[in-house]
Amino acid sequence: MTSAFPNGDRPRGEPPRRNPLIPDAIAIPPEVLARHRARVLDPATAVRPKSGERPYSTVYRSETMLVPAGDVHGLLPDPDQSNDVNRHLAEIGLELRPPREENWQGNVGRLPADLGVAVPLVRKDGAVADRAPDPWAALVWLRDKLSDRVGHYQLDHLLMPATAVVEGAPVSNGGAVGGVPVSNGGSVGGTIALYTGSRNPVAMLMPQPVRPPAATLTGGRRPVVAVLDTGIGYHPWWNGQDPSDPIIEVSQDFQDLLAQQELADPSMVQPYPLDDPREVQNVVQPLLGLLDSHAGHGTFVSGLVHQLCPAAKILSMRVLHSDGFSTEGALLLALNWLAERVESGDPAQAVDVVSLSLGFYPETTDPAQVGQVRTVIERLTSRGVLVVAAAGNDATTRPFMPAAFGQGTGGTAGDPLLSAIGARNAAGLTTAAFSNWGEWVSRWAPGNALVSTVPADWEGAAGPGLAYPDPLGLGPWLRTAPDPDDLRSGFAVWAGTSFATPVVAGLLAQALAHDEQCANAGDAASRAQLALAATDAELARRHWQ
Repeated sequence: MTSAFPNGDRPRGEPPRRNPLIPDAIAIPPEVLARHRARVLDPATAVRPKSGERPYSTVYRSETMLVPAGDVHGLLPDPDQSNDVNRHLAEIGLELRPPREENWQGNVGRLPADLGVAVPLVRKDGAVADRAPDPWAALVWLRDKLSDRVGHYQLDHLLMPATAVVEGAPVSNGGAVGGVPVSNGGSVGGTIALYTGSRNPVAMLMPQPVRPPAATLTGGRRPVVAVLDTGIGYHPWWNGQDPSDPIIEVSQDFQDLLAQQELADPSMVQPYPLDDPREVQNVVQPLLGLLDSHAGHGTFVSGLVHQLCPAAKILSMRVLHSDGFSTEGALLLALNWLAERVESGDPAQAVDVVSLSLGFYPETTDPAQVGQVRTVIERLTSRGVLVVAAAGNDATTRPFMPAAFGQGTGGTAGDPLLSAIGARNAAGLTTAAFSNWGEWVSRWAPGNALVSTVPADWEGAAGPGLAYPDPLGLGPWLRTAPDPDDLRSGFAVWAGTSFATPVVAGLLAQALAHDEQCANAGDAASRAQLALAATDAELARRHWQ
């Protein structure tokens, strides 16, 4: 049953308060878990701490734990001392064993001492093995034994994409993930489609956005939007760009750093290291040549930013694999790299907005136990950098991190420069059915049936469902159904809070580029607050907020 809202008005009700935190189970396809060496924490069977607190479902790397970089050297074998962490882990037959690889050790030595680094958790030599090491059980053991000493030790959460589907199926809280459209329970008079667009190619007939010269911008320079995603692909909009004033910027130095951390703990089943800033198209099933579920995701996000703010420079950082997943450790490395860039004070290294179309559901409501990402984001926002993060696509009120850190969780204060972005439908008047919702969602923008850029030189192996030569010989063309794997038009329609997020990022950049009040602000923090106010006014003008 549906209700009509006259004059296009949208319902203004508050999120349900009956259960503000819904501890739904998280369902991820088994092949994704295997590929990323991850497991799902089952609250019914998970080890509990002394407090008896029951954890919530989460997804985490099954072979690593996040350890403060300053503790890593102390975990190395030393005949003259016994590390207290590994001494206690030895009681349950485990140890944290940092890689010996020289580049890995050197990189970790240059990181802030409190930044989380993924360290392998292994069976101690000589210990009897009746099951695989479990980082959650090890973490509970350490917290019970050492309390605050291991306060910054965490699970290495698996980051989920914030698009409406994962590998042809929705990311689902509760029911199993199957190869079906996003749906809620059984059909009501047929299947209820909760989103429009799963990277379906379309033709864009509008002209490319016109990029104003940097010298004409009220803000005095181009705003820089960092997009942490699947990378960037070829597209006519930025092909042949002026290298002295690019639309898209990449950093091979960052990709090398990330790849060195990944390669220090290799596995036969893990994805290829993210050592190239460019998107890849068919890593998951290379023998079939099918486009991966999130191939083109970063290009799509970057295109949305460019549409909303042609004046901006986009810093594309590849942190997600082409199936849309990554790890919290990779995100921490990327955010720290950005923070160090901003903290350098070099105007050429400025970053104004960070767009995050990713996140995870934590196992706890205690922010101190999952605060690594929050801490690095606060380093950015304290310097006036605006951060926008997707609210997630599971139609739940359960907080999705890092987005939910913006409004505060577990009684902690929020961060006004960190926004959690929910998705509206195309007209902007109603909430997209898949979008998460709650008091922690601070801003809204269309995230359903959006059109943006995809790599224009990609054609996957999946052809159209129908292809038939002209039987009358009247023309050279085949008569075919649409080909969902042919992205050579350069544009597609897609859905998710993944894409509402760069819409807001683009509006923030537009304010920074053109708003006079922002240009006249005395410091970066004031400039960011004014850009946020201008963006809120624009969201209200468009009836999205």
